[in-house]
Amino acid sequence: MKRILCLMFCVLGLPLAVLAQSATPSSEPHVAILDMNMMILPGTGSYLERSIDNATKNGAKVIIVQLNTPGGLLQTSQEMIQTIFRSKTPVVIYVGPSGATATSAGVFITLAGHIAAMAPGTTIGAAHPVSGDGKNLESDMRAKAENMTVAMVKSISEQRGRNIEWAESSVKESASITEKEALEKNVIDLVASDFDDLLKKISGKEITVDGEKVVLDDYSALPRHDIPISSRDQLVNVLANPNVAALLWLAATTGLSIELYNPGAILPGVVGVICLILALAVSQVIPINTGAILLFVVGALLIGAEFYIASGILGLGGIIAMVLGAVYLLDVSEAPGMAVDYMLILPTVIFLGACMVMIVWSTAKAYRHKVTTGSEGLVGLSGRVTETVAERGKVFVNGEIWNAETASGVIEKGAEVRIKSIRSGMVLEVERV
Repeated sequence: MKRILCLMFCVLGLPLAVLAQSATPSSEPHVAILDMNMMILPGTGSYLERSIDNATKNGAKVIIVQLNTPGGLLQTSQEMIQTIFRSKTPVVIYVGPSGATATSAGVFITLAGHIAAMAPGTTIGAAHPVSGDGKNLESDMRAKAENMTVAMVKSISEQRGRNIEWAESSVKESASITEKEALEKNVIDLVASDFDDLLKKISGKEITVDGEKVVLDDYSALPRHDIPISSRDQLVNVLANPNVAALLWLAATTGLSIELYNPGAILPGVVGVICLILALAVSQVIPINTGAILLFVVGALLIGAEFYIASGILGLGGIIAMVLGAVYLLDVSEAPGMAVDYMLILPTVIFLGACMVMIVWSTAKAYRHKVTTGSEGLVGLSGRVTETVAERGKVFVNGEIWNAETASGVIEKGAEVRIKSIRSGMVLEVERV
């Protein structure tokens, strides 16, 4: 028995050992490369932190982050900057390839790199906070967002020895420049056409890494390891997208409202609960306006009120409230450059609102519809007396003979009558026509 058990452990353990060995990353010197062609969202921050930690443990000599971003969340940007600052391995932020841009929050990430580089035909700048529709914020919110971002960009530039004046203008004046201008203004350290050119040009540069002076070697001959973003981080980014967040809240409020006004539908309730859980999870990672959530709830209630008052005005008001909720969902003072896409949200709200109104109206119509089955369905119908009705008689109604009573005297056999009500004992109260 012992021999059999030992043999089983050997058979099972061998492939596990092989898998474990193959899963153990190589610790040879190499160049780690991250492709950050995405918005600055919580998943992006997790991707950077995980990649830097793994690359450092696995012997990377330098980490290159190829950046192309329209911006993102300030909080995530701050976390990414802290990750770069505490990295024990040099981090090169490379805005590329040609045609790429480091906009809004991307400016802060680029300035934070131990080495900041750009490819030919790229741009950097426009870090001024704007509202969800691309317009300037109102005075109080603008001052708050601007002061916060100016202080952050000045601190980064001072620590990295970059052009503080331009960094400040990128926030206050939305200044944007090309790679050549960025090099001339000391915003970046160099311009490189590709990774080969980049690795050659950083050779010999002195930087400060984790508080110590370091002179970079020529790493162009080292193997290059790409570090892809994980599926988890991709999912987090998808859910943290303002458009997805707005759609989740729309689906949650609409689905739950339909279930409340039409109990037993099941599917809308299930979808609503799932979307609500996801929406609440998203609200923990991106800045959400509480007022926008209230607008979603009010919109759903107004549309649901069509159940009682089918005027059309309440439904229209509900759709408008939901549109406003989607527009103001994101706290743009915390997320410069991010916005909800009106062309996506507006038709979605109209579609969901129309579906909800149709369901509510259909349900209301069913409740208001006159009963046409069973004994209650006889009320209002006409019949003929088959046995004289004094105190009680019989009438022929709807293909059947029923016991009948009347309060209007005697009704002779053969007379036409109308059913007024149904009394106890399945007796019809009739009146002469």
